[in-house]
This record gives sequence, structure tokens and C-alpha cells, in this order.
Amino acid sequence: MNRINLGTSLLILFLLAACAPSTPVVQPAVPAVETAPTLPPPTAPVAPPFEPATYRDEANGFELDYPSDWSLDPNSVVGTRGTQAQLLSPGTTPETLAEGGSRLSIVVYDWDPKGDLGAYVAQRRLAWDSSGFKVMNGSMTALVDGRPASDFFIEPPGGSLSYFLLTPVGDRYLQLAGDGDLALIETIARTLRPLR
Repeated sequence: MNRINLGTSLLILFLLAACAPSTPVVQPAVPAVETAPTLPPPTAPVAPPFEPATYRDEANGFELDYPSDWSLDPNSVVGTRGTQAQLLSPGTTPETLAEGGSRLSIVVYDWDPKGDLGAYVAQRRLAWDSSGFKVMNGSMTALVDGRPASDFFIEPPGGSLSYFLLTPVGDRYLQLAGDGDLALIETIARTLRPLR
């Protein structure tokens, strides 16, 4: 009896093994294809709500409008990899924001990674996050000429909000950053365009 049970048991095990699904073949993972974010259509030029003066950067091929009663603190070298100019509302200096005033810095950086705005923005956000800055309301957009741009608001520890717009200019990066009247700063930044 034990032989039949053993033989029957082996036969049943053999049949079960034959009918069982085979071991699944593990396919190698296909890497996700990185796609560039879909940008909205370029913003249409809008007449600014102020009497404009025009800031032009001939070397980097762009210009923007700002209120004609503001002053310009001209280009200066920032470290070894950048230049900066500042636009200042009446009574504001590079060091001091006047009551109700605004200021906008225009900085062109020679920075890596070149030609990859997404990676550059991620690098900047990581640096701000690690310094305790809050980064808010970030978005990717297209400027008047179709160039990609990333803009957002940041808040330093114990400080007030600032507006930032980052975009490529050739193989460099342009950073527009301002504080004070942020709606006005953003309006000025949105007049950014290539030189005519």
C-alpha cells in the first residue's frame, strides 16, 4: 500500500508540476525616456503698464523694459563666472530697498550644465532647499521668442519673497531676480525678448 501511495503521490506531483505555470521570464526594465516638458505657447508681447525705458545687453543678445523713472546700476563682474546689472526704483539702492520700492537684478552666469535649463534649475533649487529657502509656485513657460524659462518665488529664512526667472542666453544662463512689488517685477521680467 505504501508503494502505491508513494507512486501515486509522485505521479500527482509530476502532473501538478507539468500543469503549473512556468516561471515568469523577467524582462529587463526599459529605461524611461526623458521628454522635454511641453511648454505653453510663447507669451504674446504686452505693453507694460508703465512708461518704459529699455535695458539692452548687446553681448548676450536680449533686452527688457522697465519703468523710465528707475535707475540703472550698470554691469559689474560677479565672481569669475558672471556679470550683474541692477534696475532700481526711486530711492532704492543696491543695498537698501526704499519704502514701497523695488529692485531687479539681471545676472548672466557661465555655469554648468550648459544647454540644459531643467538640470540647471534643479541644481539651483537643490542649493536653495539645502540653505533653508522655500521655493514656491514654480512653472516652466515660453518667452516671447519661444525660449524656455522657469520662474518661481523664493523665501529665505526670516526674509521676504523674491521673484526669479531663469532662462538660457546662448550657452549661458540669465537670472532675473527681484524684490519689492513682485507683480511689477514679474511684469518687467515678462518683457524679456531677444534684441531686435
